[in-house]
Amino acid sequence: MGCMAEESEGPLLILVVDEDDDVGVKAGVQSPIIGRENNLEAAMKLLMSDPEDADANAMFAAIKILDDELKKWPNGVEIATVTGKHDDGLESDLKITREIENVIKKLGVKECIVVSDGPLSPSLTSIITSRLKVVSFRSVIVKQSQTIETSWILLLRYLRMLIYDAAYSRIILGVPGILLMLIGTLYFFNLLSLPLLLVFIGVALLVRGFGVDTAFVNLIRRITEISNRPGLIQLRIFTALVSLILIIVALTTGFQAALNYLQSALSGGPLTFEQVLPYMGPFIGVLIVSSIDLVAIAAFLNTAYNIFYYYMLKNPRFWRHVQALLIFFFLWIIMRLLGIYLTSQSIVYLIQLVLVVLIGFASLLTSITIIRTARGSRVSKSD
Repeated sequence: MGCMAEESEGPLLILVVDEDDDVGVKAGVQSPIIGRENNLEAAMKLLMSDPEDADANAMFAAIKILDDELKKWPNGVEIATVTGKHDDGLESDLKITREIENVIKKLGVKECIVVSDGPLSPSLTSIITSRLKVVSFRSVIVKQSQTIETSWILLLRYLRMLIYDAAYSRIILGVPGILLMLIGTLYFFNLLSLPLLLVFIGVALLVRGFGVDTAFVNLIRRITEISNRPGLIQLRIFTALVSLILIIVALTTGFQAALNYLQSALSGGPLTFEQVLPYMGPFIGVLIVSSIDLVAIAAFLNTAYNIFYYYMLKNPRFWRHVQALLIFFFLWIIMRLLGIYLTSQSIVYLIQLVLVVLIGFASLLTSITIIRTARGSRVSKSD
């Protein structure tokens, strides 16, 4: 710690991150909150509004770190709290990004200790590390009493929450209630059998286990909220939807072309396994050749817009999508040659495929090295 303090050119920043904006929603304090006294006052207001809030403990812990580091850091120590938005991932990240840049501009800091009430999301970690040199991450975990009395109080509190809190009662009570009602209805009309019951339960477990219901609800919610989103996000959703439609059309077209090939090869006879097996190579080749161009267009379209999207946000993920665009380009060439080889069974196309794989792999490694070098020089300039 002493060596880092000597090399520092500015004050050390104790950065408190409140992702869901509890300090704004519960305490009514606007962020960024800069300075020891302002953070102490905001933490007290947050505790008065919600004595169990973990973000208040994180703010107090940050103030203690400030007091401990004050004498160790020759250029001074500053403290600031930044907040996101409640239940809004991208908007929350954008708000935190603006506030961090505001704090950097106002205090002239280059290094920080990050304090939060738990592990930060990968996007937030990337936002902070791309703008500040992080000396340490501190997660403040509130200690709980382990006595039997406290355990029973917590258990009863959670049971009450499961019963009366709508967000939990829908899952704990609502879903089993629907299942029991449907099973009872089927049994009443003599439509219930053990295989049907097992299939019904299996589908219910599959839907919940893989989060199909949550994904569907989130999809519906996002569709209804598209008009309220910023223009960049609306274009991103539209681009992803167009790419998905192109992929579905491509696979449908390719499969239909492959089926037509089989029917032509078998002179319209029945498609049995023994007759189809010798033609599986050309079948897959026709499927690839007939669909790969549209699939590639969909991948290029979606990746190109993601490059533009993260460039506008000045997010380091921009470089990751540039690399993905190069990979998709070489995969498109390789898959097309593979499809042509499987269709024609010509050794010439196999040799071309091997050469393209070798050249593409070497070119891809060179391109990725250049991109990483450019990315590293850009990050060093920003530091």
